[in-house]
Amino acid sequence: MITSYVFYENLLTVFFMLPYLPFYIRELKKIEEQKERLKEIDEFKDGILAVSFSLNVGYSVENAFREALGELVRLNGGESQTVKEFRIIVRRLNQNENLEDLLADYGNRRKLEDIRYFSEVFRFAKRSGGNLISVIQSTAMAIKEKAEVYRQIQTVISSKQMEKQIMLVIPYGVIVYLKLTAPELTARLYGSFLGTVVMTVCLLVLIISDYWAKRIVNIEV
Repeated sequence: MITSYVFYENLLTVFFMLPYLPFYIRELKKIEEQKERLKEIDEFKDGILAVSFSLNVGYSVENAFREALGELVRLNGGESQTVKEFRIIVRRLNQNENLEDLLADYGNRRKLEDIRYFSEVFRFAKRSGGNLISVIQSTAMAIKEKAEVYRQIQTVISSKQMEKQIMLVIPYGVIVYLKLTAPELTARLYGSFLGTVVMTVCLLVLIISDYWAKRIVNIEV
């Protein structure tokens, strides 16, 4: 509605902009999913570290996962996604299912690369008789370092993201300022075909700039 008024002085143009709304909502969902993904990877790292601690004190690998569930509940509460996934693993372990397959299912279900990577490394180490404690600890450290690198990148570019937001708001402010202080300069931009074309081009440039800036600061780790 703000865009319709600032660029066209006609709230009816809201209806022509409605098709953009699903794309905007999808972008917001992506941001939230990214935050949840980072949180879940952090929790998973805590879970496999708890598994390695249990292995250190002599538990079997299956019982280590059972013990890790209690530690995860203590750290993250009973409703976190990782706790729910570990509960599924423990329940299926009690039904004598194969742990390697359970971890692979976990990774495929959550569609997280780090969990898939861990399940593959775990399967190989267990079947080849490798040192499970060392494998689990090194994998947990790799996941932790990756998450830390991502946070550092976000910290570095956070100021640029703020600059991007300010630069996107400035055109609105300039137009509103001119409308209030020099209405005779902006009068020709409203109510005429040529003015509508000019404002539409300006709006498209603003949208493309926003998309381009998001692509620049979207750094995958």
